[in-house]
Amino acid sequence: MIPPDLWRRPEMLDALKKRNIGQVFRLIRQYAGVSQTRIGIAVNLSQGKVSEIMRGTAQVTALDVFERIADGLHMPDPARLALGLAPSPSPLIEAASSRRAIPPRDGMPASQLLSVEGVVIGPRPTDDLWDVDLLTLAWVVGRLDARMDRRTMLLLAAGMTAETAASIADPWERLSRALKGPQMLDDDTIERLEARTIGFHRLEYVMPARAIYQGLTTHINELSTLLQSGPPERYRRRLAATAGEAATLASWIAWDLKQPAQSASFERVAALAAEESGHRVIQACTYAYRSYAVTGPEAVEHIRRAQQFLPAEGDDATRAWLLAREAEELAALGDGQAVELLQRAEDAHTRARPHRERAWTRFLDAGRMAAFQLSTYVRLGDEQHVTEAGRAALAALGQDEDQKRVSVVYTDIAQAQLQLGDVTEGVAYARRALEAAQRTESTWGMQHLAKVEKALAARPDHAARELLGDIRATRRALGPSPA
Repeated sequence: MIPPDLWRRPEMLDALKKRNIGQVFRLIRQYAGVSQTRIGIAVNLSQGKVSEIMRGTAQVTALDVFERIADGLHMPDPARLALGLAPSPSPLIEAASSRRAIPPRDGMPASQLLSVEGVVIGPRPTDDLWDVDLLTLAWVVGRLDARMDRRTMLLLAAGMTAETAASIADPWERLSRALKGPQMLDDDTIERLEARTIGFHRLEYVMPARAIYQGLTTHINELSTLLQSGPPERYRRRLAATAGEAATLASWIAWDLKQPAQSASFERVAALAAEESGHRVIQACTYAYRSYAVTGPEAVEHIRRAQQFLPAEGDDATRAWLLAREAEELAALGDGQAVELLQRAEDAHTRARPHRERAWTRFLDAGRMAAFQLSTYVRLGDEQHVTEAGRAALAALGQDEDQKRVSVVYTDIAQAQLQLGDVTEGVAYARRALEAAQRTESTWGMQHLAKVEKALAARPDHAARELLGDIRATRRALGPSPA
């Protein structure tokens, strides 16, 4: 048994935040009297390995090992969060499975609160922000090394109440002091701000734009305040780079929220930050996002403009993304060069390290590359490769995938089925695509559905007409496209 107070000791919290498992083990042995053998049994490590970790000759770096250690030591949620892990999911899962009575809240039916999605992305007053401390949530999410599935991220968000966040508020005390005077700025504060930018990019995969916009703009304002305060030169470039990465996302989200003026303002911020930091590739991201707002030659122009900001070597994840986007848009124009570009994108992705390159490249995994292949072959009308690419894209989609990607993949499969003459399957996949787009209020997803909308317009089938009506009703509810 580990005394609960031990997890709250300053030296323990410091060790957890630094992911220094050797120090964690030493403190447990010192204050709880637990032997190396007992620790090893609890966390499924040999006594010899525990000894190496405690001596510092071995380090823990794998996310699954951190999870195993946290579970084996029965870390409370504040300790897990300090370590960069999601809270223990069992209480939420049990609540959802047992259907225990939960009182209504803010007029929301209790039945909706039983769903994790209902807690995190259900309809709630915009000024309440669902009791989620987004700035701290983004920091925690940004610290996690491995790609998080949708369910884990939603569970983490559901557990990030103001009360929970208060227990790990210490990291932001330094930021508060730094905002008042640049002399208080240090490496640790910069690293936390960089992690928070990464976290906002990851949250965008699964949460509606309106849910994270306010927190993201607060984050950018803090970065701006620090930059204007005259920080030391060794910090200025890093602050500018993370501000630029945050601004590119804010521009994309503002577009999703039908706020073109704000979107353009954040684009200008991103351009200034790219120049200030020396990271011109930030503007490549800006133009890549802009390419989604248009179609045809204009989209290709934005993508090629983005490619001009790539370095001669490196940034292969961004390179793969831009090549795949160009393949998509050229395919829509009937240009057979799209196949060659798709292969070059795959080659770049093979060299890439998406989780180590840029804040925005975390999304580019094998599943997203499969989705690019599917989209390209659908637009080329290549039935043979569409079938193969469709299987690969579906295989890469798990039930916990981010719904914005799900919406686009299902739309492409629906379009392929309609092209092949299978209306029943086409309507079924389009229905799933619509549900995913509705769940995340995704302008991108709804814009993608326009292709299916056009194909359904001439269909007399009842199911097709009903789906068409639902798509149009959703479009009206979300407002006109900013494009």
